[in-house]
Amino acid sequence: MTKQINISEKVLLSALKNDDVEAFDMLFREYGKRLFHFAFGYLKSREEAEEVVQEVFLKIWRKRKQLKVELSFKSYLFKIAYHHILELFEQTNRKQQYRNQLLDETVSFDDDSNERLNYQMLLDKVEILIQKLPPRQKEILLKRKKKGISVKEIASQLNISPKTVENHLTEALKNLKRGLGEEDIALILFFSLFVSR
Repeated sequence: MTKQINISEKVLLSALKNDDVEAFDMLFREYGKRLFHFAFGYLKSREEAEEVVQEVFLKIWRKRKQLKVELSFKSYLFKIAYHHILELFEQTNRKQQYRNQLLDETVSFDDDSNERLNYQMLLDKVEILIQKLPPRQKEILLKRKKKGISVKEIASQLNISPKTVENHLTEALKNLKRGLGEEDIALILFFSLFVSR
């Protein structure tokens, strides 16, 4: 975006905060189609992609008073979309694509081929490292992060304490971090997201 467009976007966001429906419509026209293509690229479903766009802009309208005009509106939109896509993946249990979505938070939202190649290499490396984890660490990591099972439920299933489950998770993530190398900011972002879920 040019500087002029950025300035006009800030004006639109200020107007939106004051309940201006026309400003909302203009922002929708500016970003709706891009958001749809972003969501469709991952979901491969027009209906689900349209749902993402609707949910994102519904959230924008509901939280319009809290918008921070000085921050990137585009980044905010795509983060909301990303989290909604994650929820859809969890609901439909697309395990492999769910893992891809977690990792995709570490790269910017464009079509740069080198970035995509690096992303795929990162995916492959993470999968190899997960397979090399000690059996109990691997089992608990997959139950918690891929299947979304709570720490308490895992502890009950495996007949161990919740603290032991947490210890295994911590060690598993440390092992993965060590294997990937902590100097890469993308990996740090990945693990921040991974640990928070």
